[in-house]
Amino acid sequence: MNAGVEPALPERQVLRLGRLRVNIERLTYMTVILMSVLVVYDGWGGLTSFLGIAAVVIAPVVATAIAHGFSEALDLIAHRRRPLHAAEWRHVVADQLHLLLVAVPPLVVVAIGLVTPLDPRGTLAVMLWCGFATLVLLTAMAAWRAGLRGWRLLVAGTAGGLLGLFVIALQIVLKPG
Repeated sequence: MNAGVEPALPERQVLRLGRLRVNIERLTYMTVILMSVLVVYDGWGGLTSFLGIAAVVIAPVVATAIAHGFSEALDLIAHRRRPLHAAEWRHVVADQLHLLLVAVPPLVVVAIGLVTPLDPRGTLAVMLWCGFATLVLLTAMAAWRAGLRGWRLLVAGTAGGLLGLFVIALQIVLKPG
């Protein structure tokens, strides 16, 4: 990190996985958004290529990462009351890169679905269950960092998964058409 450049996110909100800075709040939010998009997308039956299915996964992730970067930059500009320097812009962009990781599990599922008898609907179901598992894992990571162990950690992880199921259920109930 460059001297004199404040991190875009407070260090306490960021985990390190090797050199990668991971923000649990943002990954959780992105996972919920992606799950919602996957549930409401109507064109699954018409998608026959890996590129088409991958685009349905990648597009909302990239769009949301760009929106987060833009809103973070505007917040920093307003907070600092000056335009951002090049190093600050680079930091804002770098802070968004880990959000693209949200697309990896669904893309792996799509790749597996292409070489197995899974149809697009079955692949979608597996992707949603992977999203559920991701929310359980992220909740458990946050709970672990908060000092929860044993049954409390299990309850926290389960609560995160239930929230994911609730979001999926809302999307299904509210789905237009």
